[in-house]
Amino acid sequence: MQVFKTALRVVLTHPVYVVVYVGFLSLLGLFVAMGVAPDTNAGSYEAVKAPFAVVDRDGSVLSERLAAFLGEHGEQVEVADESFAMQDAVATGQVKCVLVVPEGYERAFLEAARSGEDAPAVEVAYSYGTMAGTLLDQQANQYLGLVRAEAALEPDAPASDVMARADDAAAQTAAVETVKTQDGAIPADRFAFYLMWCSYTLMASIIVCVSLLMGAFNRTDVLRRTQVGPQSSVRLGLWKAAASLLVTVAVCAVTCGIGLAAFGYTLEGVPGGAVALMLAAAFALALVPLAVGFLLGQLGVGEATTNAVGNIGGMVMAFMGGAWISLDLLGAEMQTAAKFFPTYWYTQAVTESAHLAEVTWETAAPILANLGVIVLFAAAVFAVALAAGRVRMRSAEAGGNAAASLTGA
Repeated sequence: MQVFKTALRVVLTHPVYVVVYVGFLSLLGLFVAMGVAPDTNAGSYEAVKAPFAVVDRDGSVLSERLAAFLGEHGEQVEVADESFAMQDAVATGQVKCVLVVPEGYERAFLEAARSGEDAPAVEVAYSYGTMAGTLLDQQANQYLGLVRAEAALEPDAPASDVMARADDAAAQTAAVETVKTQDGAIPADRFAFYLMWCSYTLMASIIVCVSLLMGAFNRTDVLRRTQVGPQSSVRLGLWKAAASLLVTVAVCAVTCGIGLAAFGYTLEGVPGGAVALMLAAAFALALVPLAVGFLLGQLGVGEATTNAVGNIGGMVMAFMGGAWISLDLLGAEMQTAAKFFPTYWYTQAVTESAHLAEVTWETAAPILANLGVIVLFAAAVFAVALAAGRVRMRSAEAGGNAAASLTGA
């Protein structure tokens, strides 16, 4: 029991690692999930209205109807008919698009439409920081195209009649219906994305904490004293393993707890069994850095190397799991290589769990298979760690009877 308490004390004597790797990285994942995950709470479609301005130098019916038509798709802003004022409005983002209707535009436009000549253009300036200005420009051209078609159909019709028929044609709209596909985004995807991102948090924090714990007992002087002590190496190993497992469970609980506190509302409607599978996936993944930290501790790796392995390894694992960028955007070679990383199977398990409508053996079996693959990764690394520890135990550096017999002392 004293070994168990000492092991935990080793971790607690490094509070910076606990705060930074567990607390800060979990909160960072929280903010990333808030900014990246789509807002799936919206149940209807509503077009965004961008601000625009129409500088009317013509004062005609066409310019007035054009401004009214754009007003249905955006928010009109008054801008002075001055070069500096228009440039400032676009540059500062007050408007996304400025249209200048020149003097005599209606007369020239209708004459060109009735004679089949090229229509005069409206001066347009829009911001290149967003596509909203381009969309408004296209909508203006759409209305002008309707006016041109109506004027060409009845060349002798007065301008007011042409505009009225163009307004009627522009008023014809298609109904918009929101359809959610089976694989479409759901509110629970926000929590799932948080868990995916936190694969980096789990990897970095658990590797560093467990490696420090194990490394403290595997120092040469401490190792020699424990070998001549009354407790067997098996009993000592079990206490150290229990302390490492407790640290792993605590890190995993804090990480998942922060996510549940922030995104628990998104899990409404998700079966309790599916949520349990998501949390089980996080714990299964946590076994991998536990095994890696145990390996580093068995090898007697220094603190600087441990931090490097935890950070770089965590980033690589998270990337190959699709936390940084969707694997669908990568090449076939990278998608194949990702399957050799436990985070790939972790991502599959979390994503599939979030989209479960009901939890049955048939629906849960593929997810449990993914969890099994993750545990196999952890078991493989743990086996290597045991072999490395056995070799180091028999080395001359470790001391003890086994080492003495090998060196002929």
